[in-house]
Amino acid sequence: MNKKILKITEVLSNERCLPKEKIFETLETALTIATKKKYEQQADIKVKINRNNGTFYTYRKWLVVKKVKKPQKEINFKKINNNIKNIKIGDYIENKIESIIFDRITTQITKQIILQKIREAEKLVIIKQLEKKKEFIINGIIKKINKNNIIVDIGSNLEGLINKKNIIYPKKIKLGNRIKSTIYKIIKNKKKYQILLSRSRKEMLKALLKKEIPEINKKIIEIKAIVRNPGLRSKVAVKSKNKNIDPIGACIGIKGSRIQSISNELYGERIDIILWDKNPKQFVINAMSPAEILNISVNKKKRVMNVLVKFNKLAKAIGKNGLNIKLASKLTGWEINVLTPSNN
Repeated sequence: MNKKILKITEVLSNERCLPKEKIFETLETALTIATKKKYEQQADIKVKINRNNGTFYTYRKWLVVKKVKKPQKEINFKKINNNIKNIKIGDYIENKIESIIFDRITTQITKQIILQKIREAEKLVIIKQLEKKKEFIINGIIKKINKNNIIVDIGSNLEGLINKKNIIYPKKIKLGNRIKSTIYKIIKNKKKYQILLSRSRKEMLKALLKKEIPEINKKIIEIKAIVRNPGLRSKVAVKSKNKNIDPIGACIGIKGSRIQSISNELYGERIDIILWDKNPKQFVINAMSPAEILNISVNKKKRVMNVLVKFNKLAKAIGKNGLNIKLASKLTGWEINVLTPSNN
C-alpha cells in the first residue's frame, strides 16, 4: 500500500497539475473519512502519511476537559496517564489506533472522496487565478437568462453571474450569445463560489483599453482616472511616460479605429480621452473637452471652479442632460460651474 500511495500521488499530481502536497492532504482526508465509516462516526480521527515512503498511521484525538459531555471526543483530565506531561484542560491528546484495511468497499469510498477533493482543489486553483484577473476581459457564453440575472458559462466548469443592471442594454442579450465582461467580486459561500461579473463598471472599460491599446498594456501610457455613465458616455484621463508618444492619439488610433472598437463593444458608448495634468486648473480645462473655455476661476477652499464659455457653446459644455459637466467633475474631483459672459 505504501508504494501505491506514492504512485497515486505522482500520477494525480501530473495529470491534474496540482502540487504533490495537495494530493497528500487530499489522500489524508479521504483515509480519515473512510476510517470514520469503519469506526464511530463521531470519533475525531486523523491520518498522517509519510511523504517519503507512503506509510500512513491513524490517530484518535481526544479533547482534554474537566467534565465530559461528548464521550466519543472528550476525555476527563483526571483520567489522563501521569506519563503525559504538560497537558492542561483544552489541549488535545492523540492515541495511535489500527489503520483500516483496504478492502474493495474502502478503496471505492476513498477513490470517490479523492476525486471529489481533487475537483474542489482544482476549482480553488482556478478561482485564485481568476482573482488575479479582475482587470482582464472574461469571455463567456450566455447559459441562462432569469428575471434579474444572467448566468454565463466562463469555462472550467465555472459560471459567472451578471445582474441585469450591470449589463447596460439587457434587451440585446440573447441565450447562447458570446459575451465579454469583467470580474468585480468573488464570494465564497460555504464550499461554493459565486463569481460576479459586470459590463457597466469602470473596470470593464479599463480592461478593454488594455486589450485594444498596446501602449496601455505595456504601461507606456498610464490610465490616471476613469468615470462612466454606462452605455452613454465615459471620460478617461491618460498620461504618457514617453515624451515621444501622444497618449490621446495612441488611444484613439488611426481614424479612430481603436476607440471605435471599444465603443462598439459597449453598444456605442462615447469615450472621451482626456490628457491628465497635475495642474488642477488645466486638468479641468482638458476634462471639459470638447467645450472651448474662455476663462476659469478657482476657489481652492471650496474646491470649486467657475468655467466661462461662449453662450452658443453652453449646451456642448454642459452636455446632454448635464452629462459632460457631471463626468468632468467626477473625473477631476472638483465641482464645476459653467457660466456664460451674460451671467457676469
